[in-house]
Amino acid sequence: AHASSAAEEYLSHIRRAIREQFGDRKLTILDAGCQAGRLLIPLAQEGHHLVGVDTSAFALRRMRQHAKTRRLAVRLHRGNIAHLRRWVAPSSLDVAICTEVLYLCRDHRDLLRLLAESVKLGGLLCLSHRPPVFYAGVALRRGEFDAASSVIRRSEGPSPDGAYHNWQTPEQLDALYRETGLRVLSCVPVDHTEMSLDLSGVRDPDVTQLLASAHQGNATYRVPQYLLVIAQ
Repeated sequence: AHASSAAEEYLSHIRRAIREQFGDRKLTILDAGCQAGRLLIPLAQEGHHLVGVDTSAFALRRMRQHAKTRRLAVRLHRGNIAHLRRWVAPSSLDVAICTEVLYLCRDHRDLLRLLAESVKLGGLLCLSHRPPVFYAGVALRRGEFDAASSVIRRSEGPSPDGAYHNWQTPEQLDALYRETGLRVLSCVPVDHTEMSLDLSGVRDPDVTQLLASAHQGNATYRVPQYLLVIAQ
């Protein structure tokens, strides 16, 4: 249910952007990191031409079964997005979608550029990123106040779970996209999670300020897990 809810949020924003930019045209759309087709299958059912790339053979097998059941013709490729040029030519797409992937990648700037170069002039990119408020919340939930402060002062490195991640504020994303020659049309928080947090031990005012907009009352904070950027 959780994954479906997140997918519906993504689809709602992506469909609106597509309609505003292209009207009712049938488009060539890439879903990079397509998983088992939670975004790809609904868009293909609407008549768009979908290309999916994922590293998971299991996910792609499930996707092929979903597509076959629905009699959908989709192009699926197994591999890393870094090798996108094997399957997707420059300036060949109307839309590139990449959700819940880039925050795991040390080469996220290069991948952003690669995706941007795959889209035609006037086309759209719909990409999700982690916001710092999510990792600050995770650290505070564990009572790790220094880790929460550290998240605010960095934009990549070990996250509170110890693995490499990167994270950005809307302002940092706007700058990153401008550097790549893209214009951000919207940046919306998606896939919120409720956290019970005790901020009484926090001594860093920046941490308190970051969490303020997520405060729902008492110790409850409603924190977005991702920021969905739609850019041109």
